[in-house]
Amino acid sequence: MRPTQEDSISGNYKEIFLEICRNCSAVLCCRMAPLQKAQIVKLIKASKEHPITLAIGDGANDVSMILEAHVGIGIMGKEGRQAVRNSDYAIPKFKHLKKMLLVHGHYYYIRISELVQYFFYKNVCFIFPQFLYQFFCGFSQQPLYDTAYLTLYNISFTSLPILLYSLIEQHINMDILKKDPSLYRDIAKNSLLRWPIFLYWTILGVYDAIVMFFGAYFLFDNTTFTSNGQLMTTNTQMMFGNWTFGTLVFTVLVFTVTFKLVLDTHYWTWINHFVIWGSLIFFVVFSLLWGGIIWPFLNYQRMYYVFMQMLSSGPAWLSIILLITASLLPDVVKKVIWRALWPTTTERIQNADKLYKGQLSEFTPLASLHAPSKAGSHRRGSGNERNVPNPRRLWLKRDKRSRTIRSPKEERDNEVRMMKKAAAAVMMRRMALK
Repeated sequence: MRPTQEDSISGNYKEIFLEICRNCSAVLCCRMAPLQKAQIVKLIKASKEHPITLAIGDGANDVSMILEAHVGIGIMGKEGRQAVRNSDYAIPKFKHLKKMLLVHGHYYYIRISELVQYFFYKNVCFIFPQFLYQFFCGFSQQPLYDTAYLTLYNISFTSLPILLYSLIEQHINMDILKKDPSLYRDIAKNSLLRWPIFLYWTILGVYDAIVMFFGAYFLFDNTTFTSNGQLMTTNTQMMFGNWTFGTLVFTVLVFTVTFKLVLDTHYWTWINHFVIWGSLIFFVVFSLLWGGIIWPFLNYQRMYYVFMQMLSSGPAWLSIILLITASLLPDVVKKVIWRALWPTTTERIQNADKLYKGQLSEFTPLASLHAPSKAGSHRRGSGNERNVPNPRRLWLKRDKRSRTIRSPKEERDNEVRMMKKAAAAVMMRRMALK
């Protein structure tokens, strides 16, 4: 007996249908009204797993379902554009769904997660030294940085590199993502925006801030007054005041957070180089102009000649290099250890991609990933695309003894031999039982 619409939304049928959905890889529902489609999506959303739902349709009867799902996709079909107008994303044909999810969806999640975490990180590095500074100035609200630095830090000095990263970063080649859907598992279930990752970025920001502040504090300790009332460090013979101290910390800060983004960038173009190094050059040029000219429209000139006097000291240069290195070292060590001992599938692919970097073409990045055969028939850049091996398989199937990589033909021949041996073993066992 076919259940009616009232029965299908009852509690009994809901639980049965939900249990079927949990135990099946695919569920096909036919001849459904638009409201029933939306109710099924709502039922799946409200289950105890709380999965992320996606609805795709091409007609007006799919609008309710598209609006109910977390992500709605409309196809430009012959049934009008109602689905497209009410969707989050629109594609011309159903075949484009693969590229949208596996490539653009993958890239978008990587970029937005890095953008969010990096903004928290660089602002923790920016604010925490000012918090520490209050313990040394009697909680007098004396700022550590100049007002110009406070204003331009997030606007000009550190914003453009991460914004460009969030637009063009490609940690894995597009063709590899389309050929290996299993890479999507590395970012499934919001893995990059969970509390452990957020705590790591926050702790890293606090550590970098402590290194910047106390590193500059102890390197330029033991100051004495000169005959004209200025402060001079006894160990470096450098004129040193609160604005010099703040400028030194801020210089290390800008370079450290920018180099942190450099370490996380995998896809380099001339635009990356122009924006990243251009931001650092802009900071240096601005500091030289801001402190090297007496501006007539300012009521005070507390930063006059501070930056130039700091750069004229050799110990200041050495301190900047040492503090930047000490700030970035833990993150570099963590990346190296985790890639060597507990690499993810994505990191395995990146390592395999680096092995074949010299053989890749800009437009056909996988066209030259053939493993060389014994006869040397696979030449660079030749071969059919269907015979292109997966870099992940090449990485995992590396022979530890010979340090060679099997070709796709050798893999198929080996699988055929194993299947023949298994079939022969089954036949022998059946004959023995008879």
